[in-house]
This record gives sequence, C-alpha cells and structure tokens, in this order.
Amino acid sequence: MNITRRRLVAGAAATLGVSSLPASARAPKVNRQVPGVHRMRVGDFELTSLSDGFTLIDRSILVGDIETMNRLAEAAHLTRWPLQLSVNCFLANTGDSLILIDAGAGDLMLPSMGHLDQSLAAAGVNPADIDQVLITHLHGDHIGGVVSPDGKARFPNALIRAGQADIDYWTSEANMNQAAERKVRFVASRRAAMVYGSRLRAIDPGSIVVPGIKALDTSGHTPGHTSYLIESGGTRVLATGDILHVAPVQFSRPEITVRYDSDPDIARQVRRRLLDTAVAENWILAIPHAPFPGLGRVRRDGGSYLFDALPWQMF
Repeated sequence: MNITRRRLVAGAAATLGVSSLPASARAPKVNRQVPGVHRMRVGDFELTSLSDGFTLIDRSILVGDIETMNRLAEAAHLTRWPLQLSVNCFLANTGDSLILIDAGAGDLMLPSMGHLDQSLAAAGVNPADIDQVLITHLHGDHIGGVVSPDGKARFPNALIRAGQADIDYWTSEANMNQAAERKVRFVASRRAAMVYGSRLRAIDPGSIVVPGIKALDTSGHTPGHTSYLIESGGTRVLATGDILHVAPVQFSRPEITVRYDSDPDIARQVRRRLLDTAVAENWILAIPHAPFPGLGRVRRDGGSYLFDALPWQMF
C-alpha cells in the first residue's frame, strides 16, 4: 500500500472526529502588558518591584554633548524616539511595616501609566495595609498615584512622607503661579496635600524611617529629592529616585543631565557620589526608570559605569 503522510494525517483526524483542515491560530491582540510584580529577599525583608507602566520621553530631555548622547543611545539600540521609560515603585515588607517607595502617576499623566493598583492586586497587597508611602520627589509620576481618580486617598491608613524642601516648593501657590505654562507640574503635589492634610509629612535627611530604612539627601533633581537606603542581613538596596533617567546614557556619561533637574550641577555631583558609593559598598540599586523590575548593581568602567541588571529571582 502506498500510504502518504497526508493520508495518514487525514485518517488520524477523521478517527478523532476532527476536521482535517488547518486550525485557525487567530486571536485578538491584547495590546497591553500584564501587571508587573517582582519579589526578592533583602536579608529578612521582602522587596517587591511594582510596575506603574511607562512614560515617554523625547531625546531633547537629555542635556549634554549631542554626538555622545546619540552614539550611546544607538549602541543601546535606543533608536525609536520618544523612548519608553519604565515607571517602577518599590514595596518593602520589613515584617513589622509595609513601606511603599513612590506611587506612580495615578490618573494625572499618560494612559500608559497609572497601573500601580493592578500591580498591587497581582502582588496580593491591599493599599489599606500600607503604613507609609515614601516619596523620592514630588514630580507627578512619583506622587500622582497617592490619590485615586475619585479624589480620595488611595492609601487610607498611610503617612505620605517626602523631603521638606520638596513639600515646600511643590505645594507653594506662589511657585505654581510663577511657573507659567508649567503650572500643571504642581497639580499632583497640591492635590496630595489637600487630600492627606496632616498625613503629608516631611522627612529629615539621615533619619531612620523604620528600622532598616534610612532617608538620604539626594537633592539636585528637585530641591528636596530623597533616596532611601534599605538594609537587612548585610544586603543594602538604594531606592534611588530620579538620580538618572536614561540608564544606558547616564551610566556611561554621568555628566549628562536632564532638563527637569532643578540644579543640574548638584544633580551631576549627587549621581557620581551615589554611583561611587554603590560600587564601593556593593549596593543594589532600585531605579524607578530603569527597565522593570529596575534592580541591579553598578561597576566602574574607566571613568564611566556599567549597570548589571539582577536576574529574575527565585525564592
């Protein structure tokens, strides 16, 4: 008998009671990402990266030598502008406290952002259980998410804490009125102050927020920019805030600043100081705008630095 492969397949399909015609692989495209959650151990603590989505930036946000910036961007395959930058938040569970660092954009910015609620739900975290929300600085993509779209406190039992200079600057009506076309940048902080009232509190540089988490003065990007050092069991993680934005460019050339830096010279100095310390002390960096989950270590490469992203972690 001359049994061809096609006849064999058709016979098998008939035996199984199914059509011999090819199955359709068509399915609707989802066009959105799943909630972003990544957990890792930090000594006795648990640190969870939570994605709020991504923002878009144009090449013009970077301030520095154009040829150098273009070369570094192209070497990292960043050829499509505007560039998608992750917006990451970080949740530290110390065993006694649940501390959220930054809260994303909420409903105030691009629709690609404001997804912290979904990430918290995927992580099994009730916003009502969070004790404190530590804000690195009061730009909208870091504090906008403390207020829900209905104008209520998203974290009803939490203190919202940030640097005093940032609170003073970004909640000031006088500063907002002087900002002309950039008044919109004051909306998130002023709304948070109105909703949380006395629960929006200043944090002193060098102070211990809770045992194992320390506030560090890293002003420069904003007047009261604050980073948070998490330490347990000999492991230290620095939640950096916006000491840098476009990692492949600014790790290689830390002298490059961004247009949103309130004091570019100080921001440049702070970036180098923190990167030098991270190398010397073997800190893990938790970076809001590095590709999710935003975690990695840094090492020197001549006068520049390289960022080694941490691998996905198994418990």
